[in-house]
Amino acid sequence: MKDAPKPDHVSLQSLVTRLCDGHYVIPDFQREFEWEPKDILELMRSLFLDYYVGSLLLWKGRRDTFESLKCQPLQGFQGSGDPQHIVLDGQQRLSAMYYAFAAPAVNAPKRKARYLYFIRIDKFVNDEPDEAFVYSWTRWGVNLLKKREAQFDQRHFPLAAISDQWELPSWFSEYRAFWTRKLEDAEAAEQHQAAEEAKRAMSQGEEFRKHLKELLQDYQIAYIELAQDLEIDKICDTFTRINTRGIRLDVFDLMNALLRPKDVRLKDMWHEAAPDLEFIRSDNANVYVLQVMSLLVQEYCSPKYIYYLLPGAKRRVRNADGSLTDQVLVPDGQEFRQRWAQAVDVLKAAIDRLSNAQDFGAICPRFLPYVSIVPAFSAALEAAASTAPSDRLAANLKVRDWYWSSVFTNRYSGAVESTTARDVLDVKRWIMADDAKPDVVMEFSDWLRTLELRGETRIRPSDLQRRAQPSHPEWCT
Repeated sequence: MKDAPKPDHVSLQSLVTRLCDGHYVIPDFQREFEWEPKDILELMRSLFLDYYVGSLLLWKGRRDTFESLKCQPLQGFQGSGDPQHIVLDGQQRLSAMYYAFAAPAVNAPKRKARYLYFIRIDKFVNDEPDEAFVYSWTRWGVNLLKKREAQFDQRHFPLAAISDQWELPSWFSEYRAFWTRKLEDAEAAEQHQAAEEAKRAMSQGEEFRKHLKELLQDYQIAYIELAQDLEIDKICDTFTRINTRGIRLDVFDLMNALLRPKDVRLKDMWHEAAPDLEFIRSDNANVYVLQVMSLLVQEYCSPKYIYYLLPGAKRRVRNADGSLTDQVLVPDGQEFRQRWAQAVDVLKAAIDRLSNAQDFGAICPRFLPYVSIVPAFSAALEAAASTAPSDRLAANLKVRDWYWSSVFTNRYSGAVESTTARDVLDVKRWIMADDAKPDVVMEFSDWLRTLELRGETRIRPSDLQRRAQPSHPEWCT
């Protein structure tokens, strides 16, 4: 991709400055800062030991994007701020850095106290990293942060000192002056052991100062900056492909944020619909409603196309003569709510068919072979229901054949967004023309004709006996 953004780097010192100036903001759809205090400590240890901490993905923001995505500063940020970038990936790490380096007067996530972070200079210099990094949520830590002489005496460097690059040199200057006085007093009192300890503290302080200076200047954090004028449908695709600590940012959260300015409360709509869709036991159930909605409106359901469901969003389509036209699929919020309600009804009808013992036989959720097949199945059933009454039986039989062909060929065992759209189109064509049989149906038919049952795994009598036992209601929970 010739226009793909190139990675860049920022020094740790510059990054801390940008954090404290409020350059980074978080879109509303992102989850909140949720790292445990020990997670923050581990990140600090990784930084100071010169480990790689991952890259950042940032979007150069504009006033309208900040407003439409309801962007907020990093948790605990204090000040008016100067928003520059929307954080797409790296929120937890940036929030952790801000919390440790700026030491805002707010409680740590999921805690009832403020946490403060320190480095024990003597342990760090002596290459004891497990003992060098500490945090405190008690009065001891608060008092230590306020009293520099106590920090010097205990050789605890507060990470909060890093947030002010002008005050940082004075901290080490005062540290050296403190131990110089200690050395002079010990020598005057002929306390040789105390004098040696003072010399050691001064040496350790100087070594730590040099390490910290090099770290702040030379440690580089990689980031990719997406262009300010990048189309939001591309950002939509990007959001849904980001993984932070294994948690997927899905298109539902993005749509919820983008719909708020349109006076559409998507989360409230989902909470209202969820009890009727409990059969779909998946974390993606709310996304499935959007996918069905998209399939009914435009026959595609990837995140990029779901974006076009936003009221007033323009989708560029190519006409038969090759010209391009901007098309608005959903004109306003009222239309969006109606389309959502239609998708919910279509899903409910599909669930009724799936769970009917005389029909598809998934009498409880665990008997559904692949939950990811539900959006395609729902859209296919709706296509069959839209046919003339005289053709409806044949159309439903075709949907049935496609369904079981997909199940037995494991078609919906992996990533399915493109498969879903393609299958719905194929089934619709087949409903309209008998000779347009989908490839998956023909593939299954060929496999079934050549199936050699004698080569299949033999079922033990005990298995048959167990299968013959009457079912218990709790099996379907």
